[in-house]
Amino acid sequence: MSIDFLVGFTIFMITFIWVATLIPGLFIGLQSHTIDYDAVAYRTGVILVEDPGAVGPLVTGNQPWEIQNDTRDVARFGLAVSKETPRILDENKVKRFFCSTAFSYPEDYQKRVIFGDYPYRFNISLRAVGEDTPRSVGDVVPDNYLFGYIRRDVKIKSSSNTAIGDPTITKYGYKNTENVTLNEFRIVINSSYLVTGEVGEIDNPNGDAAYRINPNGDRIIINITDLDKTRNTVIHPPSEPYTVNLKEVKFYQTHTGDSNLYAFSPVAAFENYIYVNWGTTAQKPPVDLGTDRNLSMIFEPGFFSSTDKYGAIYINLTFELDPKQQFLNNTHTRPFDYNYHPTNVTQPALTDAIMEVAVW
Repeated sequence: MSIDFLVGFTIFMITFIWVATLIPGLFIGLQSHTIDYDAVAYRTGVILVEDPGAVGPLVTGNQPWEIQNDTRDVARFGLAVSKETPRILDENKVKRFFCSTAFSYPEDYQKRVIFGDYPYRFNISLRAVGEDTPRSVGDVVPDNYLFGYIRRDVKIKSSSNTAIGDPTITKYGYKNTENVTLNEFRIVINSSYLVTGEVGEIDNPNGDAAYRINPNGDRIIINITDLDKTRNTVIHPPSEPYTVNLKEVKFYQTHTGDSNLYAFSPVAAFENYIYVNWGTTAQKPPVDLGTDRNLSMIFEPGFFSSTDKYGAIYINLTFELDPKQQFLNNTHTRPFDYNYHPTNVTQPALTDAIMEVAVW
């Protein structure tokens, strides 16, 4: 083999190898989008289950995105209770995120959880243990089209609630000993203690934040039952007719470092929070408690968002009776404490769930 041929062949091979190394770069824009879709799905899943979300720069105070009435004040969706509790979702955030009347698909979601200029189509679903139908937002996942996919195991934190019934009323002596027309019952929600104090003797392997009650952003439910049992049936037999009205409910708060009480009123969006005898229609006081005389107060997320995060909230209920008699009353004792004691309050619980994100 001649020297000229060897030299030419060597130069050819070097040139061929050099050109071959450049060819993959020429087709980058033509590669499959599967990897890109998977990356978008993964990123979306991380944002939803590990981030609590964020509000816009014009929002003042400690107000989370899920209580914003104007969607323009929501900068980023995130369902986590906090950054310290990844994969533990807030029930209130979940309900708002999957509310089709609050947000529009795809516009509101494209800007706040998918991001980017490319017009992705997507489907986000969440199924909790015990639910037959998953909650979802987006399009139907295609059968004959490539899409990115991520699945995350999560837990959903429920809200707290309390039932103030005969056992509690008797235990704390919440029965008046005088026959009066107006009886008052007081409840205290110590925000400072709930936000910074010990969570209590409960199993909290994922940290305190997963089980913490936050009055500024959580839903709080207070049920008051067995009101007939607070009457003195010796003086006023059960057969004796009487009426009882929840005449008014007043709210007070303390400020950090200040023990004085300052009155505040719920905004118009929250003025209906009273439910009578397990009804489904919310009312505002005054209300007639009827014959069963069971009372529920449901304070939706954001009800107390304007209060001092490190103060205390006092709820004063005034019952008007005819004829006057003994009734639910704790002006002679102490307010009922909405706290981390499991006999007083049903604590937040965690429910297993699965989130799936598909993007194409």
